[in-house]
Amino acid sequence: MPALCLGASAVLIGRPVLHALAVAGMPGVAHALHLLRAELEAGMAQLSCARVADLTAARLIAVR
Repeated sequence: MPALCLGASAVLIGRPVLHALAVAGMPGVAHALHLLRAELEAGMAQLSCARVADLTAARLIAVR
């Protein structure tokens, strides 16, 4: 999600999908995509963002 907050127009998820395909086939891919979507939705809810467009750099906290 930090990449989306910093202005990325896309985030690659190929490697997790390939691992899911190798382990469990198409049902594994569907499950992996479901988990990724649920995690994104939970994170957005915690940030009070209704749309991906609402994710901005102002939502990030600098860690030093």
